[in-house]
Amino acid sequence: MDKNWKAFERRVAKKCGGTRISVSDRKTDLDVDHPHMGIECKYRNKLPQYLKDWYSQAERGSTEDQIPVVVMTEKGNSTMYALINFDDLADMVAILSYYDEKELKEEVNKEDFNYGGTG
Repeated sequence: MDKNWKAFERRVAKKCGGTRISVSDRKTDLDVDHPHMGIECKYRNKLPQYLKDWYSQAERGSTEDQIPVVVMTEKGNSTMYALINFDDLADMVAILSYYDEKELKEEVNKEDFNYGGTG
């Protein structure tokens, strides 16, 4: 039977279309192989309540058309971190990937019709 953290990593990989990286096959520090995201999973008994409170505040303030996001940083540090619902993130990456592939296919099709002329 899978340990809970392994099952969680598998669930994350499935949800985003990635593949879980086994600890024994570790080629990277990441837990999920994905073409657009570097995913490290953390499974805990309990997350800090303040993170859940911050996210709830973002949810309450967001309209139906907005994705709630909490942006955090440390004093004196320019690096910012985002707390976002993973389903929303996976959906956004899937949409962006779809449009990237579509644009790539359109570029390839344009090249098929370019016979070295100007246009």
